[in-house]
This record gives sequence, structure tokens and C-alpha cells, in this order.
Amino acid sequence: MQEYKIIWDNAVAKDIKKLKLTNRQIAKLRDKVSEIAKNPLPKAKGGYGEPLAKELHNYLKFRFDSNYRVGYELKETNGVMIIVIIDLRKDSNIYRELRKRNSK
Repeated sequence: MQEYKIIWDNAVAKDIKKLKLTNRQIAKLRDKVSEIAKNPLPKAKGGYGEPLAKELHNYLKFRFDSNYRVGYELKETNGVMIIVIIDLRKDSNIYRELRKRNSK
């Protein structure tokens, strides 16, 4: 399988700043995203992603650094993985924020 091209949504930089991620965490995040990009399909199709439900069914998620959740969108026909949001796992705010970003 060919690795997907990674695109970072502009809002992700704000997420990183808000979460006050360290340079080490940012490096780990990039490594994790690169790893996921090798097979970002849903787990049901043999990939690493966990699909979201209801109106967010076009998005997938994965954990990063045990405390964070990363939401992404796949454009399978173009081979593109778009990183849309990063937030704390313990807070369901990530889904509310993703709904807002989805409606734009």
C-alpha cells in the first residue's frame, strides 16, 4: 500500500498551541501521523483508524501520547490524509469542535 500524503489543516496549529505541546510531543505527533499515513484506513479494512459515528462518519481518529486524540479525514481516491483536529481524549469537546469545523 502506498503511503498517504499528509495535509495539516490550518486549525491544527492553533490546537497545538492551545494544548501547549512541547517540541518533543510535536515530534512524537509527527512520527505517529507518519506511521498512521502508511495505512490510515479504518480498522475494519485493516488500517489504524477508528471511524467516528453519525454526522462525523467521514472522519477517523487515533490516540496520540495516550492523552490526546487526533481526528482526520481521508480522501481515498486522492491518497490524502487531512489532519483536522487534536485535543485531549478525556474531553468530548473534540467532537463538538469537529462538528463546527465540519460545517465550514
